[in-house]
Amino acid sequence: MPGKTRVVSFGVGVIGSAVVKTMVEKKSDWIDIVGAIDSDPSKTGKDLGVVAGLDKSCGVLVSNKIERTLAETKPDIVVHTTSSYLSSVEQQLIDIATQGVDIVSSCEELSYASVVDQKIANELDSIAKENGVSILGTGINPGFVMDALPIALTAPCISINSIHVARQMNAATRRIPFQKKIGAGMKPDEFKDALSSGKISGHVGLSQSISMLADSIGWKLEQIEVRTPEPVILDRKVSSDWIAVEAGMVAGTRQKALGIILGKFAITYDFAAYIGAPEEFDAVEISGNPTVSFKSNPCINGDAGTIAMLINMIPRVLEAPPGLLTMADLRLPRAANMPLSV
Repeated sequence: MPGKTRVVSFGVGVIGSAVVKTMVEKKSDWIDIVGAIDSDPSKTGKDLGVVAGLDKSCGVLVSNKIERTLAETKPDIVVHTTSSYLSSVEQQLIDIATQGVDIVSSCEELSYASVVDQKIANELDSIAKENGVSILGTGINPGFVMDALPIALTAPCISINSIHVARQMNAATRRIPFQKKIGAGMKPDEFKDALSSGKISGHVGLSQSISMLADSIGWKLEQIEVRTPEPVILDRKVSSDWIAVEAGMVAGTRQKALGIILGKFAITYDFAAYIGAPEEFDAVEISGNPTVSFKSNPCINGDAGTIAMLINMIPRVLEAPPGLLTMADLRLPRAANMPLSV
């Protein structure tokens, strides 16, 4: 379809499927899904519409062949939604980039890859530039509420003393895998064991967000301290549609991250997600001249926000220079080709 942005969906899991449904139902006037890739044998060879849970077929079959799919479909961009971890997606990104196709990915660690592994970040940047490709990791968090948003809110400041960023969610409104991921319903000892075994790992993206914010305003952090997640234990019974949490059991987690300059906590992050949270909010407090105070209540929905960011950043990525990019490198994010909802 001439004039439309040709998109391949890479990863047709929960988020990938939701992205596909949104593109088909809301963005079909400017997006054309021309291909789909997934390694799951139960999905390959099936129509993308069926796999993604649409009520109709898309006429696109899910493939497990990256190079062949990209060669045959000739997309403008790949929307990549497979893993949170850089080491898991590195080869996938290389395979896409060497085909000369731009990438927007939900991989949390990719949002500021140099914090995770400088060697991988340099390699991806080099390959992207060699092939004229732009690569971006984004989402709602990291990607917007704890990095791009506070970066933008520093704009009216003449001077800054400290920055505090907080996000609190009532996990009862989130999907069951997320509730399990934060330990909801566990006994305190079970939570401790799950943390030790890696079953619970805390929020992925705090070090990426805090580094992006600091670097964007020219602060050279001496240290980033990402603290171990702590269980949130309430003195009352709370529940979601799937999990009942008795008083004294774990309702979720809270985690802090600190950016330190001259021994001072110059940047503080506070992330909390638990069933029964009394309010949901995103907040940024900038102490400086002038002081900036922002609070969004309720917080921005994580799933819907991530889906929107992946789609809305497509035009920004397509117009960006080649390389491994961050949200701080691109033009101001915005809703893309957004009609008025009536």
